[in-house]
Amino acid sequence: IKTVYLLEPSDLSMRFFFLLLFLVSNLVGCRSVKSVFQGSTENANDIVQSEETLHAQLEAVLRAELKPWKGTPHVLGGNTMQGVDCSGLIKEVFADALNVEIPRTTGQLIQTGKSVRKSKLIAGDLVFFSPAQKKGGHVGIYLSSGEFTHASSSRGVMTSNLSNPYWSKHYETSRRILDETDELRAAIERVQARQKLAIEMQSGN
Repeated sequence: IKTVYLLEPSDLSMRFFFLLLFLVSNLVGCRSVKSVFQGSTENANDIVQSEETLHAQLEAVLRAELKPWKGTPHVLGGNTMQGVDCSGLIKEVFADALNVEIPRTTGQLIQTGKSVRKSKLIAGDLVFFSPAQKKGGHVGIYLSSGEFTHASSSRGVMTSNLSNPYWSKHYETSRRILDETDELRAAIERVQARQKLAIEMQSGN
């Protein structure tokens, strides 16, 4: 003889209630987790876009600053538009464009900042070359798409490309001076403030 236990209506109601509560909790939980992951992804995308914008702004600032230097003859130890050497150009551009003080010689610059892979270069990175077996003997400032501007000993200030066989052969290393996003943003904000002031002064005249 089998004993059959019948559930009272109140028992069925309670079980149904707890089952419904369990299902709703899981659905809300899944949605919450999904929202967290979506939020993390969106934040990460915002950060990437923000950094890309900063790099583009920095490149524009550097190109504008370097334009008047084009064609300046190479003069060892020089740091003016009458004559400049490779490290002098870098120091002047960083000081004038970004209000950032850096060392004067290539030997000092190659130890400044942090090392960065050639494939990860961004605007403002320094690229070093070793022509004539002279370690760190030449430096340029990277822009984008393989382009860098430097003071060539034979042709003065010019823009070259890392894909050029000569520069590719003598490429040594790269250094990033503005490492942190906050440093980069602060430098660009200083430039923008200076440009705004210059425009206001011209309007006042």
